[in-house]
Amino acid sequence: MENIYLDNAATTKIDERVLDAMLPYLKDSYGNPSSVHSAGRQVKVMLEDARDLIAEFIGARSSEIYFTSGGTEANNFALKGLAFAHLNKKNHIVASPIEHSAIRETLEYLHYRFGFEITYTPINKYGEVDIDFIKDSVTDKTLLVCVMHSNNELGIINDIPAIVNIAKEKNIFVHTDSVQSIGKVNFNVNEIGSTTATISAHKIYGPKGIGALYIKKETPIDKLIHGGKQERDRRGGTENIPAIAGFKKAVEILKEKMDKDINHYASLKKRLFSILKNDFADKIIINSKESGNSLNNIVNISFNPQNTSVDADTLLIKLDMNGIAVSSGSACTSGSVQPSHVLKAIGCDDETARSSLRISFGRENKEEDIDNLVDVLSKMIN
Repeated sequence: MENIYLDNAATTKIDERVLDAMLPYLKDSYGNPSSVHSAGRQVKVMLEDARDLIAEFIGARSSEIYFTSGGTEANNFALKGLAFAHLNKKNHIVASPIEHSAIRETLEYLHYRFGFEITYTPINKYGEVDIDFIKDSVTDKTLLVCVMHSNNELGIINDIPAIVNIAKEKNIFVHTDSVQSIGKVNFNVNEIGSTTATISAHKIYGPKGIGALYIKKETPIDKLIHGGKQERDRRGGTENIPAIAGFKKAVEILKEKMDKDINHYASLKKRLFSILKNDFADKIIINSKESGNSLNNIVNISFNPQNTSVDADTLLIKLDMNGIAVSSGSACTSGSVQPSHVLKAIGCDDETARSSLRISFGRENKEEDIDNLVDVLSKMIN
């Protein structure tokens, strides 16, 4: 039985070329980039080359890229760093209610421990934030607007430039979690205009445990991790050189393949939507947008509780037994018995939210994978 992996929004399979690029830095090139001897300098060259490449890929300056352990740390760095740099000055943050847990839990921490007031925006049935609400909500006390570029469960893409235009009028910072967007849509920080943005290598066929935070030049921000002068004295700790080498290679490959990838995802999404609407019209609710401002690689569905009784956890197990891997929501919350906060926010009741599946395509998926998924789903539901 051939395994079909349709959970690429959780993580992608590491590219063999990425692994090959990492190996020398696990074996022979083991110097510390902070060391002044030749072994350290050799590694330092690769480190800065990687920074240059990633910066160029998202339209940033090299000096605006800071390596982290991944998207979660980068989101924590952005929110806590901005908040701590402005304690007792501004204490209000506006955010969308469907942010990743790395954002939501950090906002809760800032609220309960430091008294920050958090205002959550209304969203429509696809997860798009209400831009007018944001405009009406910001005040002289507002420090930050935090809205993810694309949602990890629904795939919706938010209008970050419109939010930035509102924020500029009151000198408000804008953070956007762009982890799901990199490689799935054209993403340029100059065009978007956010103050900070996050990247994670394992979403783009790179290794786990490495990511980056973009911080716009001259942004006042506190360190999240103390203990060293690395990353221009903003993120202590010896850099994860093998992972950075893999990150670099993943971006090199992405530069060549991104347009092809995006078209491939669009083709798979179109096929899946067509089958779902024709064969499951009264049994499935499609929570993702079919086209427009939505990622091509994510489709979220729920089973209609009025005529279909499905337990998503049981369904996941049955799909796995048939060699098909999908998700019931964000990988970071999949162990929870609580219904998805994202689906609840767009209006699903608990039963509908619990019976949801997120299907996310990758580079290696084929049209036959969609057909096999639908065939297994059809047998299970019927």
